[in-house]
Amino acid sequence: MSRPAVFAGMGGAFVASLGNVDIELTIGDDAREPMRGIFRRVRDTDLLDLEGVAAEGIRYTLALEGDGIDAVRQGDTVKILASDDDKNIGDVFEIASHVDDGRAMKRFFLRNY
Repeated sequence: MSRPAVFAGMGGAFVASLGNVDIELTIGDDAREPMRGIFRRVRDTDLLDLEGVAAEGIRYTLALEGDGIDAVRQGDTVKILASDDDKNIGDVFEIASHVDDGRAMKRFFLRNY
């Protein structure tokens, strides 16, 4: 995806200052060099409301610098190599979907294996 020049380098600045994990992104069968990312684990309630019974779950997202990863598709994988809080190290997630903000970042919605 072509990005406006005004946003050049911003993705790298975001992950350098806010990044909390080092990941290995596998696109198809090609494992990429480790990257820094912004990983979030959010506990959601009321995902489903059936007759007064609420479902609860955990949602995982990952934000990466958008340059150079345009080939990412649903079903590709992310492995957590290192984490600032020492959690989720070694966990592998499948990319369920992703969005590109058109500026500097891509956000991935992850499915825990």
